[in-house]
Amino acid sequence: MSQNALLSSVRIKNLEKKIFGSGLAARLSTEPLVAVYPDAEFPNMYHLVMSLYVPDGQEPSIDDDFNNMIEENTEAGVLLIRQIIIDYQKPESGNCTWSLWKVLIDYAIDGPQAQAIRVMYRIGDPETSRGTVTTVKRPA
Repeated sequence: MSQNALLSSVRIKNLEKKIFGSGLAARLSTEPLVAVYPDAEFPNMYHLVMSLYVPDGQEPSIDDDFNNMIEENTEAGVLLIRQIIIDYQKPESGNCTWSLWKVLIDYAIDGPQAQAIRVMYRIGDPETSRGTVTTVKRPA
């Protein structure tokens, strides 16, 4: 599945977390909901918007090292993927309530561009979700 790891310097310009709701009985999605789009003025600047469900009483922790990329075989061929990890602790009881968070990240890239971004949860240690992959393409 994963092949070579490549480095690309990423500078996070802005990171905002906002809670939109808590006490939710169920999640509408078990994976992060993700959108990424290029900045209109700066060619190497991107905006990442994520909606995340985490257990009530926890704040999502974002691993801010976006520098590593991997080549991965997909149905669309070999893609260069930047991976972003969202950490939270596994709830102690199986019937916990959930909070919905919106996370906004503005980042600039020096070096190779990824063709896709995978955002995935890392729940406790070492359980991970399968993640959400999204791509960005500049308008022609």
